[in-house]
Amino acid sequence: MKRFIYLIISILALLCSCEDAANNYRYPSVISDFACLVTDGNGQPELLRLDNGQVYPISFSDEYDTSSTYSPDTVYRVIGIYELGADNTAHVYSMSEVLSLVPIHLNEGEALKQAPSFLQSCWLSGAYLNMTIELKALNSMHIIGFIDTTPKDMQGKEFCFYHDANGDIESHRRKLYASIPLSPFASELHQGDTLRLVINEYDKGITRYEFVL
Repeated sequence: MKRFIYLIISILALLCSCEDAANNYRYPSVISDFACLVTDGNGQPELLRLDNGQVYPISFSDEYDTSSTYSPDTVYRVIGIYELGADNTAHVYSMSEVLSLVPIHLNEGEALKQAPSFLQSCWLSGAYLNMTIELKALNSMHIIGFIDTTPKDMQGKEFCFYHDANGDIESHRRKLYASIPLSPFASELHQGDTLRLVINEYDKGITRYEFVL
């Protein structure tokens, strides 16, 4: 299981702290987007690539936390809070990493874990299915991911949110942001196909959300 599904509460706490810091700062008129951060050969943030294909060079505000480190020549899925300058540069105030997880198939005999969660929102944007999810967690390791559960006769793809609470106490609501990249399934998805997300919600039970490509 560890080869493809993972999430530790410390990661959740980091995402929450980034969000709290962002909420406590009063920004000027800015844009908030799910996007892709592209680094250069030295691991420095170079470009912000939006889901609509628009690409902007990056500059950073004085308030940006420069302690973050990145790998060279890498693309990261992020939430960026930025302002577009007159020179068409994305002036970044804050960036939080988004979990970008490719759905996989369970091995024979592996159980599908579906501990409940809260789905705040879910939407298609470019080549990604994005969502904001909240888990009830205290301090243990939660194992999450997305499982490809597509029926053989389905025109499209079905992905199930895998959530193993691992015996953790249902305590604080911890928010996480996730994106499913659709590019690995480009040969299987066509215009008019259905994209389905299946998730176990606290208030609704097993729920299915569908999008038409």
